[in-house]
Amino acid sequence: MSEGILNIMIATDLHYLSKSINDGGEAFSKMMAKGDGKVMKYIEEIVDAFVLEVINRKPDALLLLGDLTFNGERVSHMELAIKLKEIVNAGVKVYLIPGNHDINHERCLGFCGNKIYKVDSVSPDEFREIYHHCGYNLAIHFDKTSASYAVKLSDSLYVIMLDTNSYSQNFLSDESLYWLEGVLSELSKTGADILGVSHQNLLEHNFMFTEGFMIKNADKIEALYNKYNVKLNLSGHMHIQHIEDRGVAEVVTSSLAVAPNHFANIRYDKKSFRYWTESLEVYKVECFEKISRHEFDGVGQRQLVRLFKTNSFEDINESDIDKMGKTFVKMNEKYFAGEVFDTAGFEEGMKLWEEQPESFTSLYIRSILDSVYKDQNTFEVNLRKGKNGEIFR
Repeated sequence: MSEGILNIMIATDLHYLSKSINDGGEAFSKMMAKGDGKVMKYIEEIVDAFVLEVINRKPDALLLLGDLTFNGERVSHMELAIKLKEIVNAGVKVYLIPGNHDINHERCLGFCGNKIYKVDSVSPDEFREIYHHCGYNLAIHFDKTSASYAVKLSDSLYVIMLDTNSYSQNFLSDESLYWLEGVLSELSKTGADILGVSHQNLLEHNFMFTEGFMIKNADKIEALYNKYNVKLNLSGHMHIQHIEDRGVAEVVTSSLAVAPNHFANIRYDKKSFRYWTESLEVYKVECFEKISRHEFDGVGQRQLVRLFKTNSFEDINESDIDKMGKTFVKMNEKYFAGEVFDTAGFEEGMKLWEEQPESFTSLYIRSILDSVYKDQNTFEVNLRKGKNGEIFR
């Protein structure tokens, strides 16, 4: 670490699933055929490749933003904790929080052949015990009512790991809000910068996806962050790569398990947070990038099949359907990756969608238009600039 500079790695929504309870057979294959594009067939290879990447880079800290496991399986947590211990043993501090898939999940299942069976999950206390070496042992402030905690990365930077999943789903209680304000008040007196972390989203990133995605009382947390000059929150959960900035900025990092298999980096130098993403290379799986992209594109194609079967579209033929389908799949791919959508070659498909009666898909396309015309993979937060543009020194 250079003087005053911190290098931080970030990953979210790993969805690790132990092979000891999943043989990849008929039952699992049928479920994943209806899935959301996670490359679950190679999830252990993905996680192992990421662990090696972190060890090789040796950042000052690794932040994991929740949904560590597929659906909270105890054995998945136990195995993942061992893998993360390798990172800790290499001298990299790991800080994590649970997501909505990690504790007491109702679909905590194992898969064998054509059978699905229940497996043990973990309680909030068991979660913290399993991952004791991943942040909980280093907390300088800890909230027993939510398992939120604060850590000191350096004299100039603290991190709030905000948990909304241990004792409630997607909600921070009044007691926890009181705890949060007390911690923010104390830390702000030091003059240090504060970085927020949560699994669910603090800000609205798509008007179609707020319920179940945003923290239910996010407005109260945002107000506290504004009051105590917390300029950046990191989250996951949506599996998209997206940035919003309205005083408090938020970067949603896309899932490590979904193409393009992002992890992210932050360089902190006391003046700014500079954020950028990279795609994980999984060398042990031949043609991994192609496999991962194919898995994700299949989600869009399945959605289109359902749409064209259940809706009547006006004045379109097979050629039109093909153009509309290709347009949607490519736009959806770019949206989740946070990449710019180049409309060249897709103009006719866009026009056809605009002419159709409103459907979930046509409305979804409209909801992402503002996002897909700008890059969502790099971002910088100036920590010394006030709301009116003045520079603090």
